Amino acid sequence: MADGTHAGSHGGHRSGEAKILDHNYDGIREYDNPMPFWWSALFWASFLFSVPYFVYYHMGVGPTLNDNLEVEVGEFVEAQAAALGDLKPDAATILTLVQNDPKLKTGASVMFRSNCATCHGPEGGGRTGPNLTDDSYLNVKTPEDIFTIIRDGVVAKGMPEWKKRYSEPQLVLLASYVASLRGTKPAESKEAQGTPVPAWSAPAAGSASASGDAPSTGS
Repeated sequence: MADGTHAGSHGGHRSGEAKILDHNYDGIREYDNPMPFWWSALFWASFLFSVPYFVYYHMGVGPTLNDNLEVEVGEFVEAQAAALGDLKPDAATILTLVQNDPKLKTGASVMFRSNCATCHGPEGGGRTGPNLTDDSYLNVKTPEDIFTIIRDGVVAKGMPEWKKRYSEPQLVLLASYVASLRGTKPAESKEAQGTPVPAWSAPAAGSASASGDAPSTGS
């Protein structure tokens, strides 16, 4: 009876009925049910799409995902700067932003993590670059110097210039974020480098320097 049923199932199955395959694993039989066309089509379409996607985004043909992120962050910071008005790279502006609502510098913090964290650490504690959270600096004596270093870089020390990538208001916001890192306690930090700099205080109206007569070292 079993043989007859088996033979009937294979020998003369009606059109539209699923065919039972010949193999048998511990009494378990398997129907020959191919994947639906739409499922196979989605699979192959996804595979074919991945090839140009990989070439475009990972082989240097088009912008990388990091490039797109930097553009979006730059636009966000630019919008923040526009909302704050005409930002000038002076001590009064930078230190005022330091004391401002942290939400105003959200874009600057993202910009720091995207561009500066590799050398200075995600919290500014320093890696190959110096620690930005202590009171000692290599090239900074005034808040304006932070802006100058970010803008022009210190090429000999591996610090790139950012003036070609970001606008002046964006760099002012980034400088204010770096200035706000002073006195924070990152989880990891390097030893102090450079010369101790007195605490900054907002300059009086018309003053050109935020730290008395101390000259700026520039880059």
